[in-house]
Amino acid sequence: MDTETRARRRSRAPRTSYRIRTARPDELDDVLGLIDHAAAWLRAEKNTTQWATPWPSPDDRRKRVYEALLNRETWLLFDGERLIGTVSIRLIGHEELWTAEERETEAVYLHRLVIHRDHAGDGLGAELIDWAGRKGASQQQKAELIRIDVWTDNTELHAYYRRHGFKDVAIRTTSDRTPSGALFERPLTSAWTTVSRRITEHDRDRHM
Repeated sequence: MDTETRARRRSRAPRTSYRIRTARPDELDDVLGLIDHAAAWLRAEKNTTQWATPWPSPDDRRKRVYEALLNRETWLLFDGERLIGTVSIRLIGHEELWTAEERETEAVYLHRLVIHRDHAGDGLGAELIDWAGRKGASQQQKAELIRIDVWTDNTELHAYYRRHGFKDVAIRTTSDRTPSGALFERPLTSAWTTVSRRITEHDRDRHM
């Protein structure tokens, strides 16, 4: 079934609510599983190297994602009991990707935003972006922007963010040559903010 047909069918289906909560450190493999699922689809369907090989190595990626879990920066999205998405939220930008002048404007920085392919085409990714922006702004009330860095060769994802109101900032390289050097930003409140809010936050302790 193509994405357009799937989206039409979902538009006629009852609206579903999804719950989101902070991820626990012992859920590292669940987060990596979502990323690897997306990577497999990208390899098969798109002309991009995004996540094709854990960067810069499997151990380094595992450590980086685990640190985000320890810092309570990572969130998990569920459809019932099924894990279907993740996003990490930071309030400080990478010093080599975002200039000192850019970082003077407070912002919410999103990382590793993934929606399972079974939910592609129903607008859930856009809602997760908006939810994460609001969540970050609740922690940093002077934040004005949502910012994200994207793998430089994933031009289709660049187009996706442009369609959702993000503007190109720059393409930059870092001393460690991160492949995620295409930068985008959007005002926290914009014409692209979704009206429908199907995502509900649940305290993680109630679901352990």
